[in-house]
Amino acid sequence: MSRRKYNSLVWSICLLVTGFSNLKADENLGLCKNNLPADHVLNVDSPSLATCNLALKNSEDMTTTTSLAVVLYDEDKILPHELTSRTFYLADEKFVIEQNWQGVGVAAVVWDSAVVLGEYLQDHRHLIQGKKVLELGAGTGLAGMVAAALGADVIVTERESAMPHLTSTVLANSPNRKHWKIKASVLDWTQPIHYKTYSDVDVVLGADIIYIEETFNDLLKVLMSLTYNRIVQVLLSCKIRYDRDRNFLKMMEEHFSINEIYEDHSRHIKILSLQRL
Repeated sequence: MSRRKYNSLVWSICLLVTGFSNLKADENLGLCKNNLPADHVLNVDSPSLATCNLALKNSEDMTTTTSLAVVLYDEDKILPHELTSRTFYLADEKFVIEQNWQGVGVAAVVWDSAVVLGEYLQDHRHLIQGKKVLELGAGTGLAGMVAAALGADVIVTERESAMPHLTSTVLANSPNRKHWKIKASVLDWTQPIHYKTYSDVDVVLGADIIYIEETFNDLLKVLMSLTYNRIVQVLLSCKIRYDRDRNFLKMMEEHFSINEIYEDHSRHIKILSLQRL
């Protein structure tokens, strides 16, 4: 094989791998919802263009190039969202979550905000124990399942297209836990919600639901509907990434009292408590 063709092959393989690992490419598909550092593209600890350039630079040395190729496929280098399954131990329970990033997208991945919210509920179970809890944009339903394990009566909700994965995850984790009260239900943010539909809800949970600007107006309307009685408490676990996220929080301040009640500094996650004004 000629040197030119060999370099082209190495570059193509690197681009293919980088395409799967770099989540910064397409915000329109919601890929902005990532837990990666801002410099991920040049992080030599994961497949990147930097690795590709290094591979090309050393392409004369077949041993070096082969070694780099092995690093690209090292399972220890797989990012959390790319794992097919993850296990969590929360609220004295074991949760096994199947992930399907390639097939379903962001709704089939456990994001840090859900983990942090689950940990917070575990340490502050009085907030949800014995109460009716609704989780918005539940994704894999981890936070909602933790709430159920802690004694809450839970509804985990998602859009129609994400329901099969959410439902299967809840069923897979709850068959032998008869004390759990949890069900999955469709809640489409773009559709009006009659205030009586969820009139018995005490607490609304949301983990990393502030990330797509096009959904902000609909999300605000949903939160307004769910808190019409001004008694419902809203707990949002979120990573504020962009100015638009901060602007949304400012918009919500016109209708809610917002207090930061916890921050996980290592994962850059904040938990906000919202009460309707």
